[in-house]
Order: sequence, then structure tokens, then C-alpha cells
Amino acid sequence: MRNRKAIDALSLSAIFISAGIIALSVWALPPKVDSKLFSEIGIVLARQALELLPSGGEIVIIARETETYPQPAMDVSLKEVQKQARRAGVNVTVKRIQLDPLRSVEVPPGDFYEVIRRTKGNQVIVSLLGPPVLEPEQRSKLQKERPKIVALCTGNLAEQTDLGELFRGGLLHAAIIRKDSARSSGESFDQLYAAVKSDSVESAKIAAKEAQKAVN
Repeated sequence: MRNRKAIDALSLSAIFISAGIIALSVWALPPKVDSKLFSEIGIVLARQALELLPSGGEIVIIARETETYPQPAMDVSLKEVQKQARRAGVNVTVKRIQLDPLRSVEVPPGDFYEVIRRTKGNQVIVSLLGPPVLEPEQRSKLQKERPKIVALCTGNLAEQTDLGELFRGGLLHAAIIRKDSARSSGESFDQLYAAVKSDSVESAKIAAKEAQKAVN
């Protein structure tokens, strides 16, 4: 009888161990996030936004909804922007956008249009999901007095978007773009990203050239 109980106990242990091995093989551990890099991205985004923010203004952040599909890197940047804004005594509102995880990381034109339309002229929009790519009809409906916009352009967003045209059209005022990864040997912010901004048509052309470097 005692042998039977011992055998049953060993069998159960073997089952639990096997189940654990199978679980680890099916559900791989999530990749480690470079918190330092994405924290620095948040710091630079906040710095750009605070420089554009008028006295008494607020910051509106556009971010992906991350409860259903976690985005640890984006959460790190988001928290850093909020942290820097709080230090400066600035109120922050976060607008969560639901996106298909299999599609490119960018805000649908209709959603970005609504955020701009509902945001006041003394506010700054910080988009963690790229610049506003609006339809001509949507642009024509926007009021002249609208918020400044700072955008994080990850991946090939800078390649796909004419940033210079957005700067000239008043739909973008500062951006963080990914540099050519083939020429980036390190992993620091300065090695992987560049902050560009526009105060004139000429600087907009420079921004467009910076964006083109991500293609070549």
C-alpha cells in the first residue's frame, strides 16, 4: 500500500514537471525591453513638447491600448513623458487607440483627426504612434488655431511619410525618427534616433532629409 502511494506521488510529480516543460515550450518568455533606451525616448519627447507648450497649457498623449496586447516598450516611454510633465507642473491626458497588433504602428486618420479637432490650441499632442497622416478633406476641416504636435516615428514611418510636408502644413512641429540601423552600431538613443523640428520651410527641408536617411 505504501509503495502504491509512493508510485502515485512520483507519477503526479512527473505529470506536473512535464506540463511545466510543455508550457515553457509553447509560451516563450517575452523579449527583454531596453528600459533605458525607451525611457530616454520618453524624456526627449517630453522635452520637445514642453518647449512648444504655451504657459498654462496641457499635454495630450496618443498611445496604443496595451491591456489586450501588451507593449512594454511603449509603456516605458509613456510613463516617462508623464513623469517629466508632472515635474514641470503640466497636466497630462492620455488617449488610448485600439490597433490591430499585426498592422503598422500608426494612428488611423479618422482617430488622429478627432484628437486634433478636440484638442485646444494651448495644448501639445505627443503621439507615440507616428505623425498625423490625414485625408485632404480632414485637413480642410481643421481650424487655424490648433495644437502643436510631437510624434515618435518608429520603424519605417519616416520612410513612408513626407515629414517635410507635414511640417510645412502645420501638422507636425517636432519628431523623433529612427536612424539608418545599418549605420548604427550601438544601442543608445543618440546612435539609434534623431530629434528633428521645424520653425521654417528651410528647416522643414532639413527634417525631410533627415527622414530620408532612414531609407538609404
